[in-house]
Amino acid sequence: MITKLRNGIVNHATAAKKTGEIIAVTSGKGGVGKTTVSVNQAIDLRRLNKKVLVVDADLHLGNVDLLLGIRAEHTIADVVKKGIPLQDAIITTQSKVDVLPASMASLDLIESEDSVLRKLANAFKTFENTYDYIIIDTGAGIAMNVLSFLLGADKISVIITPDPASITDAYAVIKVVKSVDKNIPIFLTANMVNHADEGEVLYKKMNLMAHKFLNSHVLYGGAIVRDDAIARSVKQQRPFMVEHPNSSAANAIRAMNRRLLQTSGGNPLQQNNLFERVMQTKKTAIEWNH
Repeated sequence: MITKLRNGIVNHATAAKKTGEIIAVTSGKGGVGKTTVSVNQAIDLRRLNKKVLVVDADLHLGNVDLLLGIRAEHTIADVVKKGIPLQDAIITTQSKVDVLPASMASLDLIESEDSVLRKLANAFKTFENTYDYIIIDTGAGIAMNVLSFLLGADKISVIITPDPASITDAYAVIKVVKSVDKNIPIFLTANMVNHADEGEVLYKKMNLMAHKFLNSHVLYGGAIVRDDAIARSVKQQRPFMVEHPNSSAANAIRAMNRRLLQTSGGNPLQQNNLFERVMQTKKTAIEWNH
């Protein structure tokens, strides 16, 4: 059944102009620093003269606005319910990174109504090609709204910590994605490690499991060593790529982006925009949740 659904997704790919590359940043559990990675990764890409949009799609722990020191006046829900233009819901930050806030209400709408996705997809067509990269800060785990974004991404970045629960839950995410599509590159980034070697060991263990049990592999995203600059930046509501650009955490983000940019994406939906992809992957997500 999953194979048939995925084949259906492939057949819907169009010959439209290629849109910005979609990178989904996710985790098996919350509290591993996923949003911190998303925001700082976007800022580094912007400094490479890339046009970047961050979509805050984390239902329960979404705090992109907090880390960037901004206040969201509108979300996707306002676009759908109040007719606000999608462009008006997008916030341009001081770092010149654009942010599209989501909310529980807006993601519930996406899950329940195809008409909502069609409306958002059409609205997004007017300016989608202005972005080089779209970073989706997803929720944790394998809920339907998370899978819809993951399966529509060109690349997936999974954030883990040395916590055993984080490792176990991250493997569950990788297992689900790889069982549906082995071609989407998945990067594993170890956060909050005591030293870089610890991060490499975590990656090697996870990659070994992927080889042994999934007949697949994951890519090394890097290791982010515990750094006081990260905690200070959160308190200041100023990303560490801005406030502490020479910190070890900032260097780790740069290395992570280099690896991401050097790897080709494998998603057959790459010519469709973000909301078109979510619309076409939603059936697969529903199947997994039942």
